[in-house]
Amino acid sequence: MYLIGMDLGTTNIKGLLFTREGAPVAAASRATPTRYRGTDSADYDPGEIWDAVQAILRELVQACPHPDAIVGLAFASFGESSLAVDREGTPLAPAMAWFDSRVFGVLEEFRQRVDEREVFRITGMALTHIAGIGKLLWEQRHLPDVFHRMRYWLAVPSYLVYRLTGEIRLDYSLASRTMLFDVHRRTWSERMCEWAGLPISILPPVAASGTPVGVIRHEVASALGLPATVVVSLGGHDHLCGALSAGIRRRGQILNSSGTGDSLVVALNADLVDERYFQAGVSCGCHVVPGVTYGLGGVRGSGRMIDWLRETLYAGTDDTGYAALIAAAARAPVGSHGLIVAPHFQGAHIPQQDPLAKGAILGLRTGHTRDDLTRALFEALTFQLRLAMETYAELTGESFPDVICIGGGSQNAFWVQMKADVLNRRIRVGTLRENTAHGAALLAGIGAGVYRDAEEACAVAASPLHDYCPNPAHVPIYGDIFDQVYRALHAELTGLDHKLEALQARLARRNS
Repeated sequence: MYLIGMDLGTTNIKGLLFTREGAPVAAASRATPTRYRGTDSADYDPGEIWDAVQAILRELVQACPHPDAIVGLAFASFGESSLAVDREGTPLAPAMAWFDSRVFGVLEEFRQRVDEREVFRITGMALTHIAGIGKLLWEQRHLPDVFHRMRYWLAVPSYLVYRLTGEIRLDYSLASRTMLFDVHRRTWSERMCEWAGLPISILPPVAASGTPVGVIRHEVASALGLPATVVVSLGGHDHLCGALSAGIRRRGQILNSSGTGDSLVVALNADLVDERYFQAGVSCGCHVVPGVTYGLGGVRGSGRMIDWLRETLYAGTDDTGYAALIAAAARAPVGSHGLIVAPHFQGAHIPQQDPLAKGAILGLRTGHTRDDLTRALFEALTFQLRLAMETYAELTGESFPDVICIGGGSQNAFWVQMKADVLNRRIRVGTLRENTAHGAALLAGIGAGVYRDAEEACAVAASPLHDYCPNPAHVPIYGDIFDQVYRALHAELTGLDHKLEALQARLARRNS
């Protein structure tokens, strides 16, 4: 008996074939087909995404020892990218990428006519350009013909589920990322649609993750080599599928999902979520585990900052790989000879909530080296993670003695050990590398009746953990840097950052 978990990521689309016990059998991937329109804007062509998914599924079928024993499939996905389709399910325009910055203007107009605290109370999200509502408002403004012809506005995995089954559905966790969903009532919000001037009828039917949608269409199954009995079920938001795979489904547990960003995911008591979460910038919504509420936040864009470092300081050298960065950082001492980086390349988030914050390098002298700067960036990202961790602890009253770490960053032993030292907590890394796809496969198993529920799925398919404990020699050094410098760093730089924002705007106008 086999299950397929698909992971629609910003960089790659991955598909993995698992046994009922969670053992990976085969894997296939394709680069996520992305059309960039500048540094912070991009589109996904739904046809190209569908072609990539089909190619991956064919590879998995060919690698499967017994293709007739494949029983279920589900998708995990980036959370805020959707597309308009007409009454026949045909895409009317590309899907805007989740990080697309074109929405800033329409979102600011929306901000002027709503009560932001009420928005958070309903949706669990603070107003941010990442939320799906900004993309829909942008299409309403700039693509009126598309908007007029639209029957449904579908998250990318919902479109793929439609191509596989002919059925339209969306799970609660992805609906939670639209800012149009009432996360308490678990239904679309009439109030949010009225504020946005959007017809609620364009939003798809919703259900819990793990809900079976239907069997794969016969002609699609035949083309892909899949049995026509494969059940396609609702998956969910990638961070939360990863959380399910890692066993994060109860209060007191916390997940560090380390990839494009360095996110923290916690299971919450929905009744205790209040304005403090809004002030801290923690997003809340529906977990892929039924009845559970999550909190999501952390360090946005950490992977991009590391790429920037590599492209800027290591370009044109023999040391262009990720391993070279780690080796360089490891050569520098703890504390990077007093070099401090403010990692606010894309603004400051939990707990500061300052989109105008800027990155900075402080304490730089001629004696500092590339190794120092490399380590200082990793330390800065980890200090920022500690700020987020302390915020969660204050909000929830939980101590979080253990942190489960998954994602690409969890394979960096140097950085994981640094996290243990800076956070002064045990970091537990799973031996399964593709937790997001695995979480989707578990949901596929629930929908196909392989598991009764999330509890049984996690019990049957759990993977061993490798522990990183704090180094007692490093903990006090990092504690001193954090308390004496980093904790107040954003507040010290705020005035200058805002002046720099105005300066950069003036220079951009002058140079245009």
